[in-house]
Amino acid sequence: MSIAASAHIEEAATARSVAVSLPPVDALLGDLPTAHRALPIGHRVAGQGCHGAKVGHRLHAAARVRFVYFPSVDGDDGRAVSHPHLTLAEVLLDRVLAAHAAGLRPMAPSLDYAAEARATVRPPRRMFHPATLEYRRWYRTDGSARTQPLTREALALRLAATDELSMKEARARVARRSHALPAADQAWLVDRRHTPLERRPLNQAEFRMLVNALDAIWEASGGSSHMDGVNRRIALRAVAVLGNLLDEYVASPFQSAALGDIFNEYHLAHLCRTIENSRQAESASCVLLAGPKAWFAAKSARMRAEHQVGLAKSPAASATMRLSERPVVAVIGGRLHMFVGGRRPGALVAPPAPTYATFG
Repeated sequence: MSIAASAHIEEAATARSVAVSLPPVDALLGDLPTAHRALPIGHRVAGQGCHGAKVGHRLHAAARVRFVYFPSVDGDDGRAVSHPHLTLAEVLLDRVLAAHAAGLRPMAPSLDYAAEARATVRPPRRMFHPATLEYRRWYRTDGSARTQPLTREALALRLAATDELSMKEARARVARRSHALPAADQAWLVDRRHTPLERRPLNQAEFRMLVNALDAIWEASGGSSHMDGVNRRIALRAVAVLGNLLDEYVASPFQSAALGDIFNEYHLAHLCRTIENSRQAESASCVLLAGPKAWFAAKSARMRAEHQVGLAKSPAASATMRLSERPVVAVIGGRLHMFVGGRRPGALVAPPAPTYATFG
């Protein structure tokens, strides 16, 4: 199976029926190319591994991505320069696939080490006044410490109840005046810290390390040899897998145009596929029988996915754009409302108060 990088993300966005039919992760990694043309030790037959072990039709949990290493005569060989990038990409891709196989969110490009510290490291009580939101996030009214800090949703609910604010105002105030994280992000960061390293999901810094390694592999494999072509095809497959595993919109972080195009194509296809799945779940009879809570959950999932696709199709999206705020869908007055960064998208923002400077 060959992967053709699309020239423009707009073409992938308009061809919705074609994009949604792109192969999933299992199909992308099921027949990776190889530079070893000769048969391995033993006799390989169809449907069996190199030593006669039967291979399942679906990708197993220990699936790996392996690049081709070039033999190096001395340390000054230009081929040897790419070996650290090959090794780093393989290790990080192993963690991504292992986390995905374990049912974890494999990557969070918007969450860095500072966010992990804000979710797991309790600051001293004396750092904050008891009236501040940061104090209330970590400590109760009697001064006792919480086991885990309040999430953005929980803190907004408490603020609305104690300060007699509307939920809209409470959410906006929590987003502006505290370091509280959405419940999904905080749970992911806490679980990540306690996950063994071999299947630990990637945060922002590790995701960028993987992106830089794949970019370096692509540039180093620009030769005309068979092994160069194999490494480039493997890199394209790996980038397509990354686009298939991100449930929130991320602008292409790759410097190479070919890698960026394939990432955009598969990432947009995955987001469109998420909308279709959410719409089917929303209209399914089992969801209707489960009650309004299940229906609202399916509808909110579709709204989040539509918001992500809207970001992907926006002409303002650029390679330097990052999604720093996850959309939050809340039921207010019997209707669904979406908040990003504490306010609804498209809502009018009050102009800032004028500031006066004294010169002289």
